[in-house]
Amino acid sequence: MSFTGTVYFDFESADSWRLFVLLASAEQQGMSFDLDWVGFAPGGPGTAEAMSPGVRALAAHAAVIEPQRQQRLRAALFTLRHREGDSLDDELTYRAAARVAGVDGDVLLEAIPDVGHRSLVVAQRKAADAGVEAVPSIARHGPPVHIVTTPAVHQGPAKPRLAVIDEMLSDDGLWRLSKP
Repeated sequence: MSFTGTVYFDFESADSWRLFVLLASAEQQGMSFDLDWVGFAPGGPGTAEAMSPGVRALAAHAAVIEPQRQQRLRAALFTLRHREGDSLDDELTYRAAARVAGVDGDVLLEAIPDVGHRSLVVAQRKAADAGVEAVPSIARHGPPVHIVTTPAVHQGPAKPRLAVIDEMLSDDGLWRLSKP
C-alpha cells in the first residue's frame, strides 16, 4: 500500500507525535509514502513577535525548504520534544535540531520570525480553507481526517492501522468513527 496525502501537524500534541511514530514504524515495515507535512497551529499562528513555543517550532519547520533537511528537522524536533523532554522555547533545542538536519543554527534562528512565520501563516490559511480544524489531520481529496490516538496505537503492526486511515480518506460515506 502506498500512503499519500498532506499531514497537518504540530510539535506539541501527543497525537501528532504518535502519528509521526506510527508512520515511521510503517516505513520500517516496508510501506511507501508520498506525504507532505504542513504545520498547523490550532490556535492560529499569531504574530511573529509573540509566537508561542509550538508556533515557533512550526515556523522553524516552515523555514527549511529543502525536503530532506526539513524531514530531518521534523524528526529531530519531534524526538527532542517528546522523547527527550526538551522545551520548544529553548534556543538550544533549535540548534540541536538544526545540527541534525544539516542546517546552520544561526540561519535557522534568524529565519523563524521572518520567512518561517510568513510561510506558516500562508500554510495556515490554506489548511483552514481545506477544512483543517485540528491536528493531526490528513487530507487527500475531500475533507481532512482528524486522527486521535492512544499509546496503544503502537502495539502491533502499523500497516493495518494506516489501512483504516486510508479507507477513511477514500470513503466520504464514512464521516466519523470514535470510541468513548
